[in-house]
Amino acid sequence: MQSKQRHQYPNVQPARFSSYPANSAMLHLHPVGRSPNGALATYLKIVAPGLLAAALWSHIWWGLLTAALLTIGLSIGLVALQRLRIGNYGSLSWARTIGFGERIWLNRIFVPVPEQLGARITTLYVVFWLGAAIALLGGATASGLLTASGLVVAFCAQLVCFRNLVELFHQMKSKTPLYHFWSTAPVNDNTKPVRTELTRA
Repeated sequence: MQSKQRHQYPNVQPARFSSYPANSAMLHLHPVGRSPNGALATYLKIVAPGLLAAALWSHIWWGLLTAALLTIGLSIGLVALQRLRIGNYGSLSWARTIGFGERIWLNRIFVPVPEQLGARITTLYVVFWLGAAIALLGGATASGLLTASGLVVAFCAQLVCFRNLVELFHQMKSKTPLYHFWSTAPVNDNTKPVRTELTRA
C-alpha cells in the first residue's frame, strides 16, 4: 500500500495592497482609472470661473450671441487644455496632488473613500458650482455685484475643497496599487549610464 503524502503548500502572505481587490481590478478597466490630469488642470480650474464670466461680460460690446459663442469656445478650450496632462510628471507638487485627490473622489464608486470626507468634498463642489453659476449670471446680466459675490463664493469653496482633496489623497494612496502607481515618478535606468559615457567621451 502506498502511503498518502500530504502536500505542503507555501505560506503565502497577503499583498500589501489587499483592500478592495475586485473593485481595484474593475478600476483598471474603467475610464476613470486613467492617470489624473496634470498640474495645469488645477490652475485652469482656479481661473476658469473668472475667464468665463469675463467672456460673458463681453456682450456689452459685441452682443449676447457673440459673447455666448465666445464663452462656449473658451469652455471647450479649457477642457481640451486640461486633457493635455501638462505638468503630470516630475515631483508630486501641490497642484498634482489635488488632481490625484479629485480622481480618487471620482473613483469612490469603485474604491470607497472615508464617508465624512467624501461628503464634505461633494458639498464643497456643489457650493463651488453654485458660486460659479452666480458669477456667470452676473456676467450675462452685466451685474458687478452678482459676478463679484459669485466669484468669491466659488474661490473660497474651491480652496477649501483643494485642501480636502489633498487630505483624501494622503489617506487613500495606499488603498490600491493604481493610486500608488500614480504618485510614482517614472525612472529610466539607462539615463545615468548614458550620461556617464557621454561625459567620459
